[in-house]
This record gives sequence, C-alpha cells and structure tokens, in this order.
Amino acid sequence: MKKIFHIVSNNEWGGGEQYVYDLSRRQMADGISIELFCRPVESVMEKFKELGVPVHPLSLHGALDMSSALGMAAVIRKASGSTIHAHNFKDAFTAAYARKLAGRKDVRVVMCRHLTRQGKNTLLYRWLYRQLDKICFDSEISLNEFLSTHPDVDRKKLCIVHTSIVLPEQVDAVDVRKEFDIPEHTVVMMYHGRLDQEKGLDCLLNAVAQLKEKDFRLVMVGRGSDAYTAHLHELVAENGLAEKVVFAGFRHPILPYVAGADFGILPSIVREGCPLSPQEYMSQGHPVVTTDNGGQREYVVDGWNGLLVKPGDCKQLADALGKLIDDADLRSRLGMQAKTDYVEKLNYEHFYQLIKNIYDAD
Repeated sequence: MKKIFHIVSNNEWGGGEQYVYDLSRRQMADGISIELFCRPVESVMEKFKELGVPVHPLSLHGALDMSSALGMAAVIRKASGSTIHAHNFKDAFTAAYARKLAGRKDVRVVMCRHLTRQGKNTLLYRWLYRQLDKICFDSEISLNEFLSTHPDVDRKKLCIVHTSIVLPEQVDAVDVRKEFDIPEHTVVMMYHGRLDQEKGLDCLLNAVAQLKEKDFRLVMVGRGSDAYTAHLHELVAENGLAEKVVFAGFRHPILPYVAGADFGILPSIVREGCPLSPQEYMSQGHPVVTTDNGGQREYVVDGWNGLLVKPGDCKQLADALGKLIDDADLRSRLGMQAKTDYVEKLNYEHFYQLIKNIYDAD
C-alpha cells in the first residue's frame, strides 16, 4: 500500500490545515495510508486523529531544526517507497534532511506552494530545489512569480494544479434575507473571508457608497482584528451605509450562506495564488466580481462567468457591482456558466486526479 506523510506546521487550524485534511481523507478513500507530522498543537492533532491516522508531534521550526529532521527520519526509515508531502519550503527542508538521515533514497519528497512569492536563489535553497522531486504551484501566477527571480531549479520538477473545494452532497441555502431582515426583492451581494485591508474592503465600501440609490444589501461574513473591524464600521457610518451593509460575523459552514446570496465579491488588492471563495460562489451557480491580479483570473473570465476589475479601482468596482445589481438576467447567465465551469474544470475530483501525479516518479 502506498504511504504518504503530510507535514502541517501551523499553530492553529486554518485553510491550509483544511486543505491537508480534505486531501488526506480523499487519499484514504483511494486506499492510500496516511500519517501526519505536526506541531504538538491539540486542536490540530485532534482534528487529524478524527481521520484515524497516526500523528507524530515534532517542533517543526524550519530549515535549521535538525531535531525534527531526526524525529522524522526515525519514522520514515521503516517506510520504504513512501512520499513526504510538505506544504511550504521550511517544512520541505525538514523532509529533505530526514530522507538523508534515514538513508531512504526511495522516499520521495514533494511540496505544494500555496503562496505567490518570488523564488529564493541562495546556496541553501539551491540545495533544497535539487532534493525535491516535485514542486506544485496552485496557479500560473504563483509559478511565474516564483520563476521571476530565475531560481536555479529544474523546470521539469514544476507543475500547476488549481486548488479546489470539497462540496457536501447537498447544500441547503440559508434564507439570508430572512435572517438579516432584508426585503424580498432586494439584491444580496456577499463578501466572505477575513476582514483585512489586503482584501480590498476599504475600496469595496467606497464602491458601495457610490451605489446608495440602488436596491441592494452587502452582507460581509467573517472576522478580523478589532482595530480593522472598527475601521470598517466607521467607514460605513461616515458614508451613510448603515442601511446597506450587514456585518454578519463568522458563519460556519459558509456554503449555505453563499448559496443564499445573489452574487459574490472578492476585491483583493494583493495577489492571491488560488483563492477559493470565487469557486464557492461558482459552485452554487452565482457569479463573482473579483480583481484580476491573482490566480482567480485563471478561472473567472470577465463577461463569461463573472466580472473582473482592477485592484483598488473603486469606480470600476462600483460599475461592476451596479451591473449585477441592476440586471437579473446577467446574474443568471453568468451564474449558470460559472457553475458549468466549476463542475467541468474546478471540482475536487478533477483537482485530486491532477494532484496524484506529483507522487509518481517521472
């Protein structure tokens, strides 16, 4: 039986941990044996133990942490033909050291890159690139940004697989209008995610202020720092948007709320590799208005299944939002195409069949 060791080194549960959890569960359904290396963080360890997989606690402090490499080596020494799957470069160092310490040349070390960052070209990183059997990027933009510094890496080791979301068998839409006291025919547009300046929320509220005469509500789902959340509330008050903007707080699961909206918004001003919130709207048959600076432009096509705008361009964002508020037929046409594109090109099984290739020797 094939065995895969995943490495998770964050101190709390988040999107990266959910990614590994979902992938591990799908791999187990495929008859693959899964084990986990993680920091001794109770919330993370207990969640993975729910899957019934062995969990090995290590300190996982990065490129200079030889104690973790020794601990990992002791485990993989007995696992011939297995694969260690790291999800960032610092954990990839630990995996590469462990393979050498274990003397297991038959163990593969692969890595998935979930960030849009330039590649490093130091002596230590050049060594690491030679050790890795595969580096998988979550989007073309992430790969191109990595290569922009011309790192000394074998291009044949690099690949792209868009991340995906796991959908439940059935999503029962929340009646968002009823829950937040929104009139029946008022258009509901939604942002969900972290309340953070890099998500372009200042620009979003600026855009909304330009549309005050239209019949809509913006529902903002998520949490952020106390300071930034207070700043958003101040913007709402200053622009007279109290009747237009709903701060919904954290909601879980999110898909029923997504299903209950009319369309979604992701106005990020930073480049995200493969943000998942556009896919969540697409999966529920809703179009999304999003910026064209990240990996989302690789599956959101302007005027086809959504609308793209320049990051930080509040006037362009307002125009795009206004189009969807005013035109139910446009929302329906874009939303139907969005769902078709999700089902045919972005669904989780499609992702899984592609990601399996990183475990196979070339």
